[in-house]
Amino acid sequence: MNTINDQRSTACGCAPSTGDIRNGSIDAACWPLVVLRMPNHVPDEDADELLVRIQALYGRNEPFALLLEGAELPRHSPRFMNAYAKWSRDNHALQQRYCVGAVRIEADETRRREYLAKMDGGAAARMPYPYRVVATRAQAEAQARAWLESRASAVR
Repeated sequence: MNTINDQRSTACGCAPSTGDIRNGSIDAACWPLVVLRMPNHVPDEDADELLVRIQALYGRNEPFALLLEGAELPRHSPRFMNAYAKWSRDNHALQQRYCVGAVRIEADETRRREYLAKMDGGAAARMPYPYRVVATRAQAEAQARAWLESRASAVR
């Protein structure tokens, strides 16, 4: 079992989560901030469970922001990737409606630049919501809160 022991403090006041990253981890304890830790690989037998957990976020019918950690996408996980890609295409409007944005947390500057280059290369245009890459959890939470506040102000 591969576990992550996150010793970082969080600005939202929630206890850092620990858990089995094998199947991914979705932590909504600080809702509407949701931490999604994507595993490097999703075994076929676990693909449906992870997708159901992702879908459940949207089933709340409330705005939220994603804080992304771990793999960008799981490698060698055809069942999950096919199901996730289909769900994403079929639910583009749902994602736009409820996810105010996603912030990837990447401490390594070289990897941050690689993510940003992908976004500049056209990947951002295909995203259903804004996407940013930052170095720290605190920066991610600040961006997520700004998006949430902007959405709330627009509704008022």
